Amino acid sequence: MFLLVVKPIVKTILRIVSIVIFILTVFAAYGGRFTPDFFTLPSILCLAAPYLAVTTLVISILWFIGCKWITGGLGILSLIASWSALASITPLNFSKPAKNPANTFSLLTYNIVHGVDQQQEDAQTGNRSFEYVLHSGADIVCLQEVRDWNDPEEIPNFTRELRDSLRTVYPYWAGAKGPSDTKVLSKFPVMEIRASSLIENRFDPYCYTFYRIDVKGRPLTLVNIHFTSYDLTDDERRVVTDVKNVDSAKESMREMKGTIGSKMSEGFRKRKVDAENLCTALRKIDGPLILCGDFNDVPESYSYRLLRGEGLEDAYAQTGFGPMITYNKHLFWFHIDQILYRGAIRPLSVKKGSLKSSDHYPLTAEFEFRQ
Repeated sequence: MFLLVVKPIVKTILRIVSIVIFILTVFAAYGGRFTPDFFTLPSILCLAAPYLAVTTLVISILWFIGCKWITGGLGILSLIASWSALASITPLNFSKPAKNPANTFSLLTYNIVHGVDQQQEDAQTGNRSFEYVLHSGADIVCLQEVRDWNDPEEIPNFTRELRDSLRTVYPYWAGAKGPSDTKVLSKFPVMEIRASSLIENRFDPYCYTFYRIDVKGRPLTLVNIHFTSYDLTDDERRVVTDVKNVDSAKESMREMKGTIGSKMSEGFRKRKVDAENLCTALRKIDGPLILCGDFNDVPESYSYRLLRGEGLEDAYAQTGFGPMITYNKHLFWFHIDQILYRGAIRPLSVKKGSLKSSDHYPLTAEFEFRQ
């Protein structure tokens, strides 16, 4: 008798939980449609969109296995309703062959965290991050979090031999001066464009730098981005990994509602302003264009959507399959490094490196000029 009563109750609870997850999936997928100026919960949910989508798919399949067609169908309907956003978050595409290999070029974007090895902090020799760059084979390298590559105190083990080897492979370096921590190495001639010539409003010079590159005789405008982070301390970043029991989970929730929540809200709002200023610059730029770097925000976030509104396409969404993680520390497994483009170029592939010397994975994209 007891089981006859309990079993329907459990099914009802599971059905309610499933429907809540389905609703959250739709809300998270479209969270980037809401401005973070007044309400940042949609932006926070947007971070979890790929995980909610996968959870919704798994739950739906389980309901179908149990022959509960209506509940399983609701899950599938929620994924269908979310697909216009999920197509960027969890794309279902593949790499493309080049039509004319002579018109191709490759680009590496990498938040290198000042070349400090996150796994081997006490290493006395070698710099794995810059050695990866040296052997990457990329034609253009966009680095973030490098202020002065001539400062040995900033970049550990950046020997003269390694520097000379980089100079041999990449004879053109740009972004060495000024307050920005974004730099470019190139096999092709590169010239930095003054941001003040493109943006009239006050803007944060740390957030992006502009370059004009002569790629095999074709002009390409490049924007190297490092948008504002959440500025969380290491202790705050461990809010997820520190969850061991009910009490620690409650403490983490209190931190999320307190300083962490306020820092995240401020980060969303600051990136919105940075993206708005960048949009004004993009309207003055003609021809092939690539934006890449550490956006500190995920596909379909508010700032991402602002930039996509300027006619930009997502290289990974066009060539990748499934969700991608580009940040690898503290279980904050998010896709926050982006490669956007527009103009007479098309992406052929976007590949993620596996090196964990930085808290970001390196991304390498291959493009082809259409003409």
